[in-house]
Amino acid sequence: MTALDRLSGLLRGSLRVAERPFPQTDDLDSVITGLKKHNKAGSGSNVPEDMQEAAVRKFWHAQRFETLKDARLVSFGMCVPSRPSGPCIMEDRQRFQAVLDSQTGIDQWVDEPRWYRRCYQGLVRSYFTYDAKVAQAPTVGKQNWGDLRDYLNERTRNIVDKKVNPDWVTTAVGNRQLFGEDPCAPYAADVLSGDTTKVDLLCEQLGVVKSSWFLRELVLSQVRQATKLSHEHFKDLIPRLLELLSTNLVLRDRGLILMLDKFASTVQPGINEPLRNAAVEWWGNPWLPSNETRWGGVISAAREMVSEWLKREFIEAFFTKLAEDGVGDRRRANFWLRYVKSMDNIQFALGARALHSRDRDFEALRKKMKGLYTELKTTDSSNNAFIMTLGDLVAVEFGGMGNAFYGYDVRKTLPFDASRPVGTTVNASNSLKHKNRMLWMQHQDGIKGWKKWEDMFEATLKKHFDITPNAAARRVVPRAVAPAPAPTELTPAPVAPRPPVQSLGTGQTGRHSCDEHDLSMAALYAFARAHELKVEDNRNLNGNLWVRTDDNDLRVDKALLDWGFQYKPGKGWWR
Repeated sequence: MTALDRLSGLLRGSLRVAERPFPQTDDLDSVITGLKKHNKAGSGSNVPEDMQEAAVRKFWHAQRFETLKDARLVSFGMCVPSRPSGPCIMEDRQRFQAVLDSQTGIDQWVDEPRWYRRCYQGLVRSYFTYDAKVAQAPTVGKQNWGDLRDYLNERTRNIVDKKVNPDWVTTAVGNRQLFGEDPCAPYAADVLSGDTTKVDLLCEQLGVVKSSWFLRELVLSQVRQATKLSHEHFKDLIPRLLELLSTNLVLRDRGLILMLDKFASTVQPGINEPLRNAAVEWWGNPWLPSNETRWGGVISAAREMVSEWLKREFIEAFFTKLAEDGVGDRRRANFWLRYVKSMDNIQFALGARALHSRDRDFEALRKKMKGLYTELKTTDSSNNAFIMTLGDLVAVEFGGMGNAFYGYDVRKTLPFDASRPVGTTVNASNSLKHKNRMLWMQHQDGIKGWKKWEDMFEATLKKHFDITPNAAARRVVPRAVAPAPAPTELTPAPVAPRPPVQSLGTGQTGRHSCDEHDLSMAALYAFARAHELKVEDNRNLNGNLWVRTDDNDLRVDKALLDWGFQYKPGKGWWR
């Protein structure tokens, strides 16, 4: 076969292929539809940042627009720095106003919708980009952002053309509430129910990026929406809401306040473990003075509610997980659970086993007990101590079976300071077992004329300390301002005045204590607040502990002298 014959054969084959009918397909139609949609939506929503930067630098000096192109680029670049590490237009009052000027700014095109909306689209993008909700946003930035929001609200009618309008224009006009005082509220109910259709559409059409404040604030709107629901419905949503807040540090505290206040407003709310665990993890223990500010934003009922939940958990854990032989004592747990409302404070002294165990349960428990436990030095590594303050009684229970109950009068000198490691040797230094006890009782039935030890304990607590089951503690926590960074000086809520005494301390291992006349810093702050005194603790700076007041009040003078303070004229009391 010659070359010419081979060529002839190939051509005949090509002709046969060409004669075949062209297959039907929708691929091309879909591409055409997509292109039309893209064109209708407005193809210029993505503007190169380098072009924005160049336009912003030019405008920064000129403060006027010569062309629509420059106006459009600057509209998109309101949050772009004018120079490296320099300010942006959103944080410059004069230049921000120049952008919107009716003569030389964007408003010179306001009567031409198809031109003007190119700039409006950019302003919308800048509106959703600039974060005026964070604390570090300057005042001028917040002011400009608010003015931009009002401007966009007023100008929605100016972007509508009589003939044809891109999809984003329809979205902006139909969602004008985005430029109102509460832009997220209209979408909260749908998103909370799992329907994100509306939000997804407006994010796509208006260029709302994932890092926008809008999506963050939408989380808080969902929390607000949930608090309007019935208690049962709200309770079902708690795990989901906590998950949303856990990754949203800016809103976390505000959202948790709303949730706790809502839950506490319910008559006799049951324990909600996810809510309790989140509150303790984020804010710490609710009755520690060092956490006073973190818990200051909730109503007092909410704080007391979580305190009670946590105390119940600790009691259960102590008499079960922390039991010496691993076998829980339900009778002791059930007895003290009846006195939860009477407990001002609880602390723990942990033996070596509980203190150093790598078991996940023990690690989780120690995390929740942060600031509330010290070391228990004893030959029995599995023993632990539970220290409760109920009014004027400091009660000490032990996890090991066969250990008696010890009760001390807080109005008298305590033989131990729980801010340091404590022991169990009777009458030893800093021991939980001491002859100065006021009460000593055994967990034994059929003794001293009592059929059950629980009845003996209850009668004794009532007789000597007027403590009864389910009675509220003396400490009352008022509502304060929303959470803020903790100051150097912390003052707990007012308590009923008591004589200055040696008390438990903070319960945090390694924290300093006063030397020979130990005192509780919580008690000192409470005393100072009751008498409107100022406390300055300079000991961490190798200085002294000061109470700034004169020596004209004999009651205050005696109290401070009993605590080991000395008076320095013109400066106050120190030790």
